[in-house]
Formats: sequence, C-alpha cells, structure tokens
Amino acid sequence: MKLLVIYNRYSNKKISDKKFEYLKKELQDIYDEIEIPLIDKTKTTDYISIPADTILIIGGDGTAHDIISKLLEKNLKRNICFIPAGTCNDYARNFGYKSFKKAIKIIKQNHIIKHDAYKINDNYFIYGIASGGISMISYDVDETKKRKEGKLAYYIRILKYIFKTPANARYEISYDGNTITDNFYLVLGVDNRYLGGFKLNKKFRNNFKLILFKKRNRLKGFISFTSFIIFGRLPKKDFIVPSDNFKIKTDAYINLDGELYESQEVEVSRCKDALNIISDIKRK
Repeated sequence: MKLLVIYNRYSNKKISDKKFEYLKKELQDIYDEIEIPLIDKTKTTDYISIPADTILIIGGDGTAHDIISKLLEKNLKRNICFIPAGTCNDYARNFGYKSFKKAIKIIKQNHIIKHDAYKINDNYFIYGIASGGISMISYDVDETKKRKEGKLAYYIRILKYIFKTPANARYEISYDGNTITDNFYLVLGVDNRYLGGFKLNKKFRNNFKLILFKKRNRLKGFISFTSFIIFGRLPKKDFIVPSDNFKIKTDAYINLDGELYESQEVEVSRCKDALNIISDIKRK
C-alpha cells in the first residue's frame, strides 16, 4: 500500500523534520511506500492524482476542504486521514484527530468509516455552509493574525461584527416542495461535531442540519448563535430544515467550509457515504 502525504507548510502549525521521520518510522509497517512531495503554497491540490491508497492531509480545515472537494470533483477514491496543523482543525477533530501523536495512532489502527459529503451547484463541501450573521469571520481574518493569535483572532473579530454587520438578510429556501421566504440573522448548515473550535452536539456528526436563526437585533442574534455553539444544543425558537437537499437564494455572502463561495443562489444535495475516512469513531 502507498501513503501520499500532502502538507500545507503555510498552515498555522509547522511539522518539523523530526516529526516527519517519526511519521515514516511509525507507518512503515502499514505502507510499503510513503511519498512526501515538496508542495508550493498554491499547489496542494495538484498532487491528488498521484496513485496512492491513502492521502494524509497535514493542514487545517481550508486544506482539508481544498483536497477533499477536488478528490470528489475528479471522482478519485482514496482513504483519507489527517494530522491537524491549522487554527481550529474542526473537520479532523470530528474523527478523533486532536494532536500529532494521536493522529499517528489513529492512522496505524487503519479503521475506515464511510462519511457523507455535499454537492453545492457544481462544487463540493465537506462539513459546513453558512450565510449572514458572523459567517464571514473565518475568511476575513488576516493570515498573520491567525498564526500569531490562533483561535483568539476569530473571537476578537466577532466583537466587531456584532455591531457592524446587518442584523438580518433576506432568504428564499426551498426543500421537498416547500419554500420559506423570510429574514434571518444566520443560516447555518453543519455536518460536524466541531465548529469554531467548540464541541457541538454528537447528533451533528454525519447528520446534516440546516438551521435558520430567526430575525433579531444584532445582540440577540449573536446570543442565540453563541448559545448554540457553546452548549451544542439545537435552538428551540429557530427553524431546522428537515431535509439535506435544498436551494438557497439570498443577497448575503455564503461561506463554504470557512471560505467565501462566489454564488448567492445555490442548490445543495447530500452525497451519501462519498468518503472513506480513517477514524477512531466506531462506525461502519
């Protein structure tokens, strides 16, 4: 078997040569070949076509999104594992990857589970879509600040957006023959137990929920969202779309796996069991 290591060396956390040597030593009994190409900042996805049984992604949520979405676009079947090296690492943490040594242990166990992905128009995402409210924070924080301050850079930025962004935006959301047209503070779809570094309800793991946070003033909207983030509970007064196939039309920006998505009219559908993830989660 062959392991292809794709390392975003511009991620928040650096992987030393010593750790790479440890990685190769620990995994040599599982993989006959371990390839670690030198990758330029803008070319992490150029290497996914290299023949390999497993791809090890070293980076953060942005790196995971770039690589996995490209694998889906090209219909390339690979087992996927991670070494978390970004700011929050929400996606990797969903499968138990919380540190370098923990990651090596999970990879050695080689327990593979099926996991969903999502198609949005002609593209893909892996765990989250958001619009309105404070959804632009993940891509609006300077990279230098993220490296210096980590998650704190996001939380500081939140304080600015509470009072400077519009309180609500207009949305038309269609699903299963139904249409909702209303103002919402935030539209959030999540298929992950972690978001913004916080642990959510276990029900969100591989169980997509599109939540419509009802119109409020800025402060009340923020309180509703942070209560959901911190305690991981579904908001009682807000609406949950009972479908993972839906359309959204809005004038607000759309955030896709933490990145700006250049469309304000989208169709989303679930790709059931599209991914093979090496994980310590005991699920078939």
